[in-house]
Amino acid sequence: MGIQDLGAIGEFISSLVIVVTLLVLIYEVRGAKNATLQANAQERQRRRDDTFRSMAESPDLARIHASADRHLGGSVVADLDVLAAAFGLEPDQCVRLVANFARQFAQLRDAFVSDLPPEEREVVDIGIANLVSQPAFEKWYDFTLSLQRGTGLDRFLDHVDEIRTSMQTT
Repeated sequence: MGIQDLGAIGEFISSLVIVVTLLVLIYEVRGAKNATLQANAQERQRRRDDTFRSMAESPDLARIHASADRHLGGSVVADLDVLAAAFGLEPDQCVRLVANFARQFAQLRDAFVSDLPPEEREVVDIGIANLVSQPAFEKWYDFTLSLQRGTGLDRFLDHVDEIRTSMQTT
């Protein structure tokens, strides 16, 4: 075996090492990307929760949000008078109730769509059952269901409907 043969073997081995290194780097970059996306989603959820919590705790903030939403032609809160009448509440009380339900619903939704082991999925189902069992939730859910459908959450909404149905039959 001459020096050229050894050089060729060396080049072949180094090219294999380079390919393996690139594959490892691709795997690490994908992992970092997924971790970043997950962290961003958690941060958005935390901000939503903080907003809903603030509205649920502060009648003034709830009123401001309702007023702004009406002027902007918003979604749920734009028809707040209808929902408040259904609940038999003042509009600012209704906004706080809606914010509380929305916060709990968003937390359960986000937990449901993440990949959970079966034990943790059971805990989420218990949380959904507790939320569904609140009398005012049914009115809120029926009122906002049309806004939630078609947003990629149909599997979660179908699951909530299954739990609602099973609770009504028992």
